[in-house]
Amino acid sequence: MPDDDSAAVGRLLDRLGCQPSSDLWEELEGLLSLDFTDEHYHVGCPHSSTRLAIVIGEHGHYSAFRHYNDGDIHRIPLKPAMPDELTGIGRWMHDTAAAGGDMLLAEGLAYLFGQATCGLCGSTFNLADWFEAENSPHQPIDPIVISSMAAASG
Repeated sequence: MPDDDSAAVGRLLDRLGCQPSSDLWEELEGLLSLDFTDEHYHVGCPHSSTRLAIVIGEHGHYSAFRHYNDGDIHRIPLKPAMPDELTGIGRWMHDTAAAGGDMLLAEGLAYLFGQATCGLCGSTFNLADWFEAENSPHQPIDPIVISSMAAASG
């Protein structure tokens, strides 16, 4: 990463109250060297469970059905999140990429935290919410078990 970009990221981290260790700094530099030249993700529509390909990169920004012979069919453009409306980790990642001068990454993150539309049912859903729901741990203990344990001990 050029020295000017490193200084910009350092200023952003200072504003956020972060003092990164050398390991974190290396990870940040690795993050900022990523790009969205050919990223694709497979997701299930949260409404119809249709398997969709989400493409972000130089081939476009869209959701589609991935056909084994015909490639991506029925492409529907993704709607990027507005950077000033991002919150939490999405805002932090976007601002860090932008401060580092990696506008390709910042743009890709806006799409990743944006909206996708299912080509089958037409529903629109937030990609970040979908990823979080699919990758969050489920409740580890059944609430009925907890209630039974509390009743037995009381």
